Amino acid sequence: MKKYYLIYLFASLLCLGTVGCSSDDNDAIDSEQFVTANINGLVFNSDLNMQPLGFSRTLTPDGRINLYAKALSAEGNMVEIFIDNYQGPGKYFFGDHFYNSSWVKFNNPSTSEIWGIGSNGALNKHSNFIEITSIKDKYIEGKIGCNEMVNNNNGPLGAMEGEFRLISFD
Repeated sequence: MKKYYLIYLFASLLCLGTVGCSSDDNDAIDSEQFVTANINGLVFNSDLNMQPLGFSRTLTPDGRINLYAKALSAEGNMVEIFIDNYQGPGKYFFGDHFYNSSWVKFNNPSTSEIWGIGSNGALNKHSNFIEITSIKDKYIEGKIGCNEMVNNNNGPLGAMEGEFRLISFD
């Protein structure tokens, strides 16, 4: 009887040792996140080594939820997204009405330029949007489409098209 007990104990310990947690688990989650975009011909690819990717939601005093995301590239470029009154999957436009304070911004430190579009800054109120296409687990996926971004030097209009998949920091 003791022999079977020792064999059972050894087999249990062996199973526990091979099934244990791995330190790579977080890398698998992080590698599924990205922000990619083409901004005035410049390719933006987020870099997890620069900053953790993700989004956060904030509940405002009036009961609305705001969503904020920020991503950095290896070159130091930054994309920021803010959605006012986030309500799940759907399109969120910039400047479609006076009370909408949603915005998107691209910062290129090498040229000291900031491109963006915010509330009341959209010339065409239907071609400047962020679309949340799906929400699975703690991830959101979507697209960015902005045709009338303006830079901080009052230069020509710029465009941004991209996609993202981010995990919630909440």
